Formats: sequence, C-alpha cells, structure tokens
Amino acid sequence: MLWTEPLVSIDATNRLFPVVAERVPSRANGDISADGLTLTYRLRPDERFADGVPLTSHDVDFTYRAIMDPRNPVPDITAYREIVSISTPDLHTVRIRLRKPWAAAVAELFAAADYAYGILPAHAFGNTTYIAHASWNSNPFGSGPFHVAEWRHGDEIVLEPNQYAVRKPRLRRLIFKIIPDYTTMLVALRTHDVDVYAGVNETQLAVLRSLPDVRLVRTPLNYVEFLEFNTQRPPTDDLRVRRALMRAIDKATLLETVYLSLRTPANTEIAPVLWAHDPDVRGPSYDPQQASRDLDAAGWVERYGIRFKSQKPLELLLIFNASDSQQLRLATEVQAELHAIGVAVDLKGYPIELMTAPADAGGILAKGLFNIDASGIFGASDPEASELFGCNKLPPNGQNYSRFCNTAYDREYTLQRIEQEQPGRRQAFFAMQHILHDAYAYDFINYASLWSAINPNLSNWRPNMAYQFWNSYEWDVP
Repeated sequence: MLWTEPLVSIDATNRLFPVVAERVPSRANGDISADGLTLTYRLRPDERFADGVPLTSHDVDFTYRAIMDPRNPVPDITAYREIVSISTPDLHTVRIRLRKPWAAAVAELFAAADYAYGILPAHAFGNTTYIAHASWNSNPFGSGPFHVAEWRHGDEIVLEPNQYAVRKPRLRRLIFKIIPDYTTMLVALRTHDVDVYAGVNETQLAVLRSLPDVRLVRTPLNYVEFLEFNTQRPPTDDLRVRRALMRAIDKATLLETVYLSLRTPANTEIAPVLWAHDPDVRGPSYDPQQASRDLDAAGWVERYGIRFKSQKPLELLLIFNASDSQQLRLATEVQAELHAIGVAVDLKGYPIELMTAPADAGGILAKGLFNIDASGIFGASDPEASELFGCNKLPPNGQNYSRFCNTAYDREYTLQRIEQEQPGRRQAFFAMQHILHDAYAYDFINYASLWSAINPNLSNWRPNMAYQFWNSYEWDVP
C-alpha cells in the first residue's frame, strides 16, 4: 500500500473512500447495477505509475489475471472467485460481473480487505506468469506515494517519493529499518533514529511509557481473540459441556493476567469498530459452581478431582501457537481454571504453519485434532469477513474449524450478501451473532488494539482498524 494502491481503501474512521477509482461504487451513484451483478469503476484519469506511465483499466484487468494465475503464490483468492468476468470498455472504465449479488464486493475486491492487492503496472511484467520472480520485485513501484529506491537485504528498505503520485507524499524519504533486537529498538527510539515503532508488543508498553520523547498511539483493531471448541470431537461435541467450560473460564482474570488489562472484553465475532457489531450479545457469566452442576447434569461426575462418565475421564486437548508466549499464558490459565471443576486439559503447542495447513498437509485444525483452539480473526473493512462459520466453510473448504453448521445462520449469511442497504445487512449480522452465541462454539475473549510508539514530532500518524500505511502520503516530520 506504500507503492501500489487499490481501487478503494478505508480511512481513519474505517469508512470506504476512493483511491485509484474516482468514486466508491454504489446503487445511489449508478455504479452498482439494479440486479447487483455488475460493478462499474471509473478510474482517475491522472493516475500514473512511478515511471510516468498512465494507470489504465488494462492494468486492473492484468492485476486480476495475475491474482487468478495458479502459478503465482497468492495468499487468498476466495473473493476473486466471485468474479465471472472483467471488461474494459475504455481506458478509464472497469466493469466487473459477479456470479451472484454480493453486498461486500466493493469492500473486498481491489480494496483494503483481508489482503490488499494493489494495481500492478502491466508493462513492467509482460505477462502474468511467475509474478514473484519478475525483476520488478527488486525495486517495486506502482501508483502509490512511494517507490522502492533501494533494498539493503537484512538492513533496510529505502522508499522515495513517486513524482507522479496523485497523493504526493510530504516526506522526502521513508526508510524501513530491520531491527530484530528489542533493546536496540529502544535505543533507536530514544535517539530518534527511528520515528515509528508500529505493532508494539503489549509487554513493552510500561518501558515505552517511561520514555519522555516517545508518544504512544492506540488504534482499535478489527481483531477478536477467542477459544474455539471443536463441536464434532467428544466431549466438546456436547453443547452442555461447552457451556459449562465457558462458565468455568474467568475472562476478567484472563484480561488482567494474560493481557495486562490492555484489551477490551469481547462478546461476538464482529469487533466494535464495525457497524455490524451487536453490543447486546452476552455470553454465560463466570460461575464455576453452575459449571459443575452443568457437568453433573451431562453425566460427568467428579471423583478424586477428575470427572468421569462411563468410566472415561473428562479430558480435553487445547492447542495453541507454540511461538506465541501470550497464547501459552492463556492456555496455562485456562488449563488451571478448568482443572478446578474436574476437567483435565492437555496443552499442545504447534508451529502456526502446521496448525493452519490443509488437512492433506497434516494441518491440525483442518483435521480436527483438538477440543479447544486458542486463536483469533483479523477482519477487514466489511463485517462479512468476520463470519467464517457457514456450513460451506467447513474444512477443507474454509476455516470453520469449530465444525459449527447451522441452517438458520447460513440463511442470514445469504440474506446479508444480497441485501445492499446497511440496515438490512445489520439485522442479518445481529441474527448471526446470536445464533453463534447460542451454539456455545466460541468463547470470545478480547478485542485487540495496535500500539504505536512514535516521535512526538511526527504528524498524521493515523492507522485504521486494518492497515497502518493507508495515509503514508500525509506523514510529516519537521
């Protein structure tokens, strides 16, 4: 997003605004057809790449074909599979034909979505084959405010202004320093060799707050962290067991001890930064006595500190990202709280790559080899990206690792896709949040924030809920 740009993005208030496009397509301005199947983007005629070549509709078409080319290592093409065709009636008009009406299309396609695919300069590649191996990658450029002037591997990346950029940057140079050591980073902040340290670990905040020449900026993120229950693996296939487990977990204590009281308590899969968040959804209150009674009623009777049913102990497997120390602390706290009601919890940390791999590659989540998963969701500019729980998203087709499947939920999900107006979509999202809550498939723990430590002289550092660099052209230092 520093050197290539999407058609639309989101601003500091998390609202869509046009970037390469002249305006955000809508029903009101006629750029979304009455049947919801055609999106029309009118490109700014003054958009140019950093080498002076005009950006046209053909570059948008090329970028789409590069995304869909299986020879390219694209992180996710799910949204772009919704496209039937792209046409370019003239140099500054792009028409996208969808398979079916999709209300989130404008926020997901060529936008600041789950993955922000900027418009590539077609003339710099020749064809879509093996984009990752093209010479362009050594000095990337697009229509963004900067281009890569120098890449000193392992040390720094030097960006310089795109003289043809519509959104001309105020900085004469932007340098990304690669500093793997925390102590060195603190020294760099103190001496102002570094102006921004974005993505500060929460355990570092106490030290950073003591630095007189550092200002901390907190930005609420579209991120929710949760405990995910496998609803098809015994004993968490029993709703009564899942509800009892949630009642035995003290989220207030977790927020204090694991997250240092720096995060907001979560209640649903959709974060408060989104217009579709329902604040009225309430999970079961912390009540270990009631949790014990629930397990008794479900046939799990405590003997010698462990619960049994038909001579079988109540044992669970809780998995987490082995490289995340915070998740280890979370897992350990949960283990202790569940042990207090007679539930034995075995903890297993895995590399995140193994956890999230496809089933045929041994993926732990896709194969369902767990009872509880400590995980989280980064959403995008549309709340639909936070709803991963449809029956059609069960592995291997998606990331619905809880195996939750509900026809009422799927019906509401379909309604919000075809309903173009926000009030109707909000009603469907509210219903989905309540349906998921009633299944006790997820115990939502917290909503996170991005912490940035910055030089007080730096102006216009305004990250949004998804991206830090959306307004890099506005950054300035005296």
